[in-house]
Amino acid sequence: MVRFYLESLVEGGRQLRRLAVYPLPFRVGRTQGLSLSLASESVSKEHAEIVMRDDALYVQDLGSKNGTFVNSERVTERRLNEGDILHFAQVEFRVGRQELDEAEDLLEPSTVKLGDMKLPQQFVEGVRELPELLEARQVTTLFQPIVTLASGFIAGYEALGRGRHARLPQMPLELFRVAAAVGAEAELSRLFRETAVDLVRQRVRFPALFINVHPKELDTPTLIPDVVVLRERCPQLRLTLEVHEGTLADLEGVERLRTQLSRAGVGIAYDNFGAGQARLLELAEVPPHYLKFDMSFVRGIDTASGDRRRLLTSLVGVAKDLLVQTVAEGVETAEEADACFRIGFTHAQGYHFGRPRPIAEI
Repeated sequence: MVRFYLESLVEGGRQLRRLAVYPLPFRVGRTQGLSLSLASESVSKEHAEIVMRDDALYVQDLGSKNGTFVNSERVTERRLNEGDILHFAQVEFRVGRQELDEAEDLLEPSTVKLGDMKLPQQFVEGVRELPELLEARQVTTLFQPIVTLASGFIAGYEALGRGRHARLPQMPLELFRVAAAVGAEAELSRLFRETAVDLVRQRVRFPALFINVHPKELDTPTLIPDVVVLRERCPQLRLTLEVHEGTLADLEGVERLRTQLSRAGVGIAYDNFGAGQARLLELAEVPPHYLKFDMSFVRGIDTASGDRRRLLTSLVGVAKDLLVQTVAEGVETAEEADACFRIGFTHAQGYHFGRPRPIAEI
């Protein structure tokens, strides 16, 4: 016969605890007397239940506060397979499957040595605090200048979101990692955008504002209406949305987005160009208003080989022929800035021109 089990690291990660998923249904939570009682404040009193249906094992969330996750994805119900990583809030298990000769072979937990197997520990750390951050809008914005290379004047600022929750990271990359565990990337992205516009809406002469959009937002029907509301709230602001170059894989979607943004009076920029798989053909099909070249192109360009400089000059020339403004990202020295100007970049951004600063310092 077949028996499923859960296994998890114990004793500081030195050993592996194995527990039979038996009898079924198998209820998990913080309450004593359940099939599996977990002494963790992150786990709800009755958190989830594992059941057998049509000879397959399923986990069902019971409305827990901090979620049930299968392979890093929050679920309400999901079929379980051997090797799946299962989290009840921050408590982690791996699903195992074993052929048994006797039904009693795995009725009691057994402890085995860890060996070479290691499980990713607490991937959802911070999930409990994230709803607090979103509800209380505990974020702020720093602004980094984007300059026109020909004149040195500031053409705009990129809005860079930061967290302000005491028990969560400040940097957006880490915050979005937490948000991804609960499917809240779009909500966090929207909060960053709204906060940035609120901070500059009273600035009559504020230059263009560049705001990043998380790829998950592109799949939501609320993105364009949200942007329209921001434009109406701050009509004097020249707004440009930055989308990752990876979105070019969906040309029809990007063209539709660009058209809708143009109708709303909002520009579009492709960010981190050259860091992924974007091709010039795709760029020509749906040219943006701004093309931001990844810093890997720019770093050390003043001392780069002739071949590398000629390649970058050609790419910038193609963008120029498409009437696209080009931005060199990550410019850190005067020499790099001068090389970018000679190559033909219209704009540049980086520590040489200014670090990200709060609105009060602009």
